[in-house]
Amino acid sequence: MADNRMDNNFSGFTINIFYAVSIALLAVAVRVISLEYIEIGGDSLSVWENVVNLVNSGNYIEWTHHTVRWAINMPLTLVLKMFGTTQANYYILPIFYSAISAILAFYTGTVLKDRRFGLLSALLLILYPKMTTMGSQLWPGLYEMTYLLGCVLALLCWRKYGGWYLLALAGMLAGCAWGSRVTSIYYGPGILALLYLGKRRVKPILIFTAFFFFVLGLEWFYFYNATGNSLGRLGVITQTHVTQDLLLVSVSQYLLNFLKLVKFRGLLLVVLAGLAAAVWLLKRGDENEKCIAVLFLGGLFFHVFMICNLNPLKLATPVGSRYFTAGTPYMIMVVLLGIRKWHEFSPRAATFFKYGLIVAFAAFTLKEVPSQNTFSRLQEDTQNARIITEEKLPVLMRFNAWAPNIIEQSAMSLFGFEKQERLKLNEGKKMIKNGRRMHIMLFEQQTDKDFKPKMINGYYYFYSGNEKDLERASRVGVSDFSRKDHKLIIIPKESLPPF
Repeated sequence: MADNRMDNNFSGFTINIFYAVSIALLAVAVRVISLEYIEIGGDSLSVWENVVNLVNSGNYIEWTHHTVRWAINMPLTLVLKMFGTTQANYYILPIFYSAISAILAFYTGTVLKDRRFGLLSALLLILYPKMTTMGSQLWPGLYEMTYLLGCVLALLCWRKYGGWYLLALAGMLAGCAWGSRVTSIYYGPGILALLYLGKRRVKPILIFTAFFFFVLGLEWFYFYNATGNSLGRLGVITQTHVTQDLLLVSVSQYLLNFLKLVKFRGLLLVVLAGLAAAVWLLKRGDENEKCIAVLFLGGLFFHVFMICNLNPLKLATPVGSRYFTAGTPYMIMVVLLGIRKWHEFSPRAATFFKYGLIVAFAAFTLKEVPSQNTFSRLQEDTQNARIITEEKLPVLMRFNAWAPNIIEQSAMSLFGFEKQERLKLNEGKKMIKNGRRMHIMLFEQQTDKDFKPKMINGYYYFYSGNEKDLERASRVGVSDFSRKDHKLIIIPKESLPPF
């Protein structure tokens, strides 16, 4: 009698590949549609400046906690060496990692339960509202999340099929998660649960740990030689990040820090649903479900209560969805597992909640779609930068506190409304960062750390030129930007509002 098991396995493998490719295409499409302009924070702008400088001149501008995230900077360096340092290539890495993370979520969900569960996990991760930013920027959470998902998938496969090589792969991927952000250590309890729960053997832990510390040993060796710091990467982080006076708290503030979960805003209900489901799974779930619950609960607990200094007491990171990205897949999975259990008792309510979650995530993602596609906007800004350079036009900068998204823009156009200017005064720090962004992204100039734009009246700052240049010019460049958007336009000087 013929053995059909190989045919069935091959068929299942082929179907999974089809779904994985479809998920990747959907993830890329959603990310491109909702793409944000490069932000001016250190996680993105500083990393881009330093890696561009590394590719062009062979060294970083400075060593900071941003530039020691080798698991982000190494693939970014490879991308820029392959495709060049042109502005649009900034988005290759976040879009690529977004697609990979969605595929890994699919396979993780499939191994954990079944293909339908994997598809829902991947879909919700693609539509997760914060991914509109994570999938557009060089924020470390996306890369930490992707490496950690690979580690968890390898461990789930090991629990199902065995094989020391899966433990070795998981250990190295855990090292990469650490290399993208040290907060990956928050998920240590969940990793330990995957290694020990139901197995109760020490050898797998030793194999995983050996490969994890092998990666950390290579990390230390490199940064010790590159920076001369005896603590390697941790020493650089301590000197540049831990010494900052941010996130200092009193004992009472620390104990009540869980109240800051409100910063998740619309996602707070999802977090609370995840907490309820995770606690229930710890009592009633199978061993794999318990491991996923520990990953989520451990990550959330340390996200809220981890400290990086005792005297004075200092939190490691702020509370918010931006900093909890690595725990997002496990939050989604425990919620979906909870819905499955709920479905046994109340099918209609569970189904309503599940599809309501998908619709809500999709609506929040759609809300974040910019009124003009970022690739198109970046191309126009680059063309205007060339004209400004050729004609030596003065350039002014202004910070706009609010810009309509695509839904708001469409509604306003329908009813004939125009956006009123809502400009802030004395936004010096934002102007400095925006100036640096234009230096590297639009004018393709070497970063000037001493750049200090001159204020005209609180609304406008000079990026280039001065009062005499402005007086002589018939046209002027204006960098009009907000928290998420930017546009560099050229207008007649007479069109400027009076100072």
